[in-house]
Amino acid sequence: MTTGTHRDNAALFGVLSSLADNKQAIGRRYAYWCNGAPALEAAVAAAAMTQDELGHARTLYPLLEDFTQAGADPRQVEPTTRTLRYAVTALDADFAGWSDFVATNFLLDTALTIFFEAAMDASYEPLRQRARKVVLEERIHFLHAEGWARRLAKAGGAVRAALVAALGRIWDETLCWFGPGDDAAMIQLQKEGVIDATPDELRSRYLRKIMPALNELDIAMPAAFNAATQQWELTQPLPWSAWDAQGRRLG
Repeated sequence: MTTGTHRDNAALFGVLSSLADNKQAIGRRYAYWCNGAPALEAAVAAAAMTQDELGHARTLYPLLEDFTQAGADPRQVEPTTRTLRYAVTALDADFAGWSDFVATNFLLDTALTIFFEAAMDASYEPLRQRARKVVLEERIHFLHAEGWARRLAKAGGAVRAALVAALGRIWDETLCWFGPGDDAAMIQLQKEGVIDATPDELRSRYLRKIMPALNELDIAMPAAFNAATQQWELTQPLPWSAWDAQGRRLG
């Protein structure tokens, strides 16, 4: 897929918009904790990750310009003029506490990284170039997230309870972000070679990434390991009735 042949690709425009908006929103939420983190090293890490997330957004938004020749509204290209809201609802409000930072870092940011991993050999070259850089930087983010998740979980009491509650608040929407099994946009991108997996496969890769740590920490989430298939599987349905396919968020 060349730059010239994808300009009327509404599926690609929508998913790129969602990636950019989510990265922008994550960066803004992280920014507050550059001064509010519970420890100096956490504040330094928050500042570095804020810069990374906003940097990821800044490299994604220019890609939307390719679609203006196919009728996309030029005002929806720049974050300062965008009126569409493609970030998940969990990012609409400020984090209530450090646990929300950790949960977003561990669950949501990791989910977006799973997508970028699937796009590292994308047929759409501009995304392929950016995906490889994002994946490299996100390795440090995941180590930070997993380390803090372990630290808060092992603290016990109200600290552990706050983490578990924060994880629960964004669990459904994070899993939904990949779309239902028949998600038209993701299926189209998979068929066109923009990503190398279907929504269900992306979700399976995601569970394989996050569940071992959650299971080790005895944090009960609605997923279980199937010994027969050697895969982590969801144990309860996701709330698709509230799913906004265009905005890639729960209504």
